[in-house]
Amino acid sequence: MIHDDETQVREMLTRAADDLPDGGDGPQTWVAAGERAVRRRRRLVTAVSAVVTVCALVGVAVAVVGVRPGTVPGDDGGPAPTVSPTGSPTVGRTGPPTVAPERFDPTRRLLRLGSLPAGAGHQSYQSDLSVITVRANVPEALSPGGPVEAGPMMASSGSVVVRVGARGKDVFGQYRREPMPGMPSASPSVALPGPPVTPVEGHPAHLWAGGGDTVLSWQYAPDGWISVGVIGFGRPEMVARQVAAGLLWEDQPITVPYAPVADPPGSMLRGVEIRTFRGRWLDVTAHYVMKTGKSTGRDILIGVSDGVFAGDGSDFVRFRVMVGGRVGSADEGPKGFGAYRVAQVPGCAGCVAEVDTESVAGNAAVGGRAGALDLAASIRLVDGSDDPTRWRPL
Repeated sequence: MIHDDETQVREMLTRAADDLPDGGDGPQTWVAAGERAVRRRRRLVTAVSAVVTVCALVGVAVAVVGVRPGTVPGDDGGPAPTVSPTGSPTVGRTGPPTVAPERFDPTRRLLRLGSLPAGAGHQSYQSDLSVITVRANVPEALSPGGPVEAGPMMASSGSVVVRVGARGKDVFGQYRREPMPGMPSASPSVALPGPPVTPVEGHPAHLWAGGGDTVLSWQYAPDGWISVGVIGFGRPEMVARQVAAGLLWEDQPITVPYAPVADPPGSMLRGVEIRTFRGRWLDVTAHYVMKTGKSTGRDILIGVSDGVFAGDGSDFVRFRVMVGGRVGSADEGPKGFGAYRVAQVPGCAGCVAEVDTESVAGNAAVGGRAGALDLAASIRLVDGSDDPTRWRPL
């Protein structure tokens, strides 16, 4: 299972156990099948049941899959662009920053994967103020003999996860997990990074293994760490080293396939996640955090998907609503948690716009149920949104 999602599952189950107020440990066989359910529906108790059910049916297949050197691929599976979508030259780097920044700029892209696991058709890049995460998964069917396709839930037979931390930020938190009452721990709570091993790019390196994970890590600058986590592949240290050696460092604007929207009142952009499936973008989501008050870390999510839900809204049965003549859904939970979707995005038959709230303050900032649905309905794609070179900066 992807460990960002494990943390979120843990939070959901903890909340549910407390009379349902308001990205977690589970059996070792949990997989990335809960990924979409956790990310999109983690605010609902029904999502907890869905994640547990799917994860009970789908195990992590420990497959020996080689890593192929990339031909400087981008996240879409093609060559990395030498010119940004805005027309300005891409600023390249020969390596990571020599000084760890206090915080990352969430609107800038820092790196790409240049060596990918064979069959890694599901990839993502997530910017953030503290930790940048790049992931490549080998997708598999949710059920034996079923299709391998994108959807609200996706399974994975193996994955690699690269995390780059800002100064003093922990890139190992997903591996330091305590068992929940009544649930087995996938691995013991340990102090990472682990025993020293052969250096990476001249930097002292460490290797830790536990619970099916192998984590290669090193400091790219004083007090700035990089980790490469591997699960589901044979010879994991070799895989991790090939991925590490193939990292392509850059500095260019992060762009999105929709016309930028104004930050919700009182919020600021925290990061952007771009996911692709078999060479095409799957969804793009901007994460916002409230500037004042207690924050959950991601108070508001705004974005659009292509192929996650049926673009005509036929997926929205239980929570269906109509928004300006278009089919939508309002999937709401306690303490400000909600997922508000509107299908039939103009210019894309398969696209669905979405606004999620994960706190009371976030819900209020978008104007509650009505405001969130109106905001989702207002999202418009750029012309030629299927071509990433035509996307626009936030």
